[in-house]
Amino acid sequence: EDSDEEKSSQLLPNNPTWNTLRRDTSTQSDTSDVSAPDFPFQPAHSFEQNSEVPEGPPPVQDINEPVRNHLRGTSTTSQIKSLLYRWDEPVNKQDKEIEDPTIHEILQFRKALSFLEDSHPFGLSFGPAFSRDSCIKSSKALYKRLLALTPGSTVLHFDVIGVLAYNADDSFDERKAKELVKLFRPDKYDEISLLAFVQSCDSAYKKLRYLRAGTGNSTLIDEVLENFFNGAFSFCLALAVMTILKMNPWTLLVSLSTILVSFAFAFGPSVAQIIEGCIMIAVRRPFDLGDRIAIADASDKPQDCDPGYGATWLVEDCNLFTTTLRLAKSNEIATVKNGTIADKKIINHNRSERALVNFVLSLKSTVTHEEATIVKSAIEQYISDNPRIWAQLINFRIIDVDPCNDVTKIAIRVQHLRSWQDLNPVMTARGDLIKFCTEVLIQLNVHYENKPAVINDVYVKELPEEYIAGLSQPVL
Repeated sequence: EDSDEEKSSQLLPNNPTWNTLRRDTSTQSDTSDVSAPDFPFQPAHSFEQNSEVPEGPPPVQDINEPVRNHLRGTSTTSQIKSLLYRWDEPVNKQDKEIEDPTIHEILQFRKALSFLEDSHPFGLSFGPAFSRDSCIKSSKALYKRLLALTPGSTVLHFDVIGVLAYNADDSFDERKAKELVKLFRPDKYDEISLLAFVQSCDSAYKKLRYLRAGTGNSTLIDEVLENFFNGAFSFCLALAVMTILKMNPWTLLVSLSTILVSFAFAFGPSVAQIIEGCIMIAVRRPFDLGDRIAIADASDKPQDCDPGYGATWLVEDCNLFTTTLRLAKSNEIATVKNGTIADKKIINHNRSERALVNFVLSLKSTVTHEEATIVKSAIEQYISDNPRIWAQLINFRIIDVDPCNDVTKIAIRVQHLRSWQDLNPVMTARGDLIKFCTEVLIQLNVHYENKPAVINDVYVKELPEEYIAGLSQPVL
């Protein structure tokens, strides 16, 4: 297998990369008197300097070798996959057939919901987490206890947490390993800082609290629906009992038909809108408490900026008839009827996992293919250096070449680890990435600078005499 990997690796294209340019520049700066400028966002200590193995094997190094394989995809298969066109597996609904739950599973689910009300939802080993402050304190204490397992280290290594991916029979659970990596997101050195550890625990606590609030709100909605169906069933049961007792109820209903028809003409549209809103909340459930949503008409097209629909709302409260929303940018509270938004297009940012960030870079039209490849490699290296923020580069392509204005535009699409639910962190990371790309273009001397507009002076040789005669002041 190793020989096959070596042979196939020789078939991959050898394009200039950002790391190669940095190494070449550093070599030139050592052999010449003129020092090369520092590249942006270069770490103070390189990976080669930190790759020295300390004396003695680190804790659980041999145990967590499978976990380390999930942290970095350096195999030839991963490299070939990155060069292929990206597409997602289609969802087959037959693969999601849900069987009826057993009594044991129902009791187990009810017991799991009871842990949401516990003061130690993450277990006694984690500590109390009945509020956000207590969760942060418990996270700090747990981090110090885990750090004690690696004497002499000031930062927690992921190997310590990776032990949890092994079952009691020493079998490796790949699904659990992926979930651990997804939760804690170690950096490029496979380390987790105190801030990153607390952020991961706080994110899990946030999901837990919103799950608790959403479960309570769903329970209230289900109780209202239960009362409605109980009333309808009681009415039908009363008609059946009266029919059995040979009491004709239909005469009374026919006599009331005239009143019912008049009420139908008077309140028909309103009742239809209320029923439509109730069906949307009870059946569709397009949002939950705390979700960031955008509301638009079905014919509205998304904007060119990120996110596609600018005005976003946070769901504060929801029942069968009304929904309370809070405008994200100004904190204004609004209450809308569910029937008015039932036929609208509702964009749920919380359920749209891993936001795609789009922006355009303007380069000089004289940029070469090698320079464009270096820019792409720099972005990929930046993503690799920030594994807690970015997932992967999705798209890098030229969309416009304008020799007249000396500009070449490249569209870039990068996938963030968070959804548009966390709008501020995503936009902040987007700005940092654009700044990094701009500094790379300046270093390569391919950055396009907007030229000032040329204003041509217009000289009038002669004005018509009738125009001059109509002026109240003389023309100089």
